[in-house]
Amino acid sequence: MLAACQPPAPVASTPAPVDLVAAHGLAQAACGGCHSVEAYGLSPNPASPTFAEIANRPGLSGVTLATWLRDAHNYPQEMDFWLEGDEVALLAAHITSLRRAGYQPPNQ
Repeated sequence: MLAACQPPAPVASTPAPVDLVAAHGLAQAACGGCHSVEAYGLSPNPASPTFAEIANRPGLSGVTLATWLRDAHNYPQEMDFWLEGDEVALLAAHITSLRRAGYQPPNQ
């Protein structure tokens, strides 16, 4: 009978799944003018790394990327944009989805 007085056990929260279609759309709209946002291809601006190149940098994780996107004050002046919190999560999810074992950067 005393067991009925116990609070319920906490439920482990799992992150909400990210809509990768929406993430790709944001990447294309916000970044596609300079960066290749696809798994393969060259960036329209040769000075801009492809998202696949970014995703496959050693040590990069969704957390480190989201932190940089959210907290960076050193975006190149040409980028001239701001990301909201949900956009940071979408963009980080899209970029990290491009990580591949054995990735080789394109020859530019």
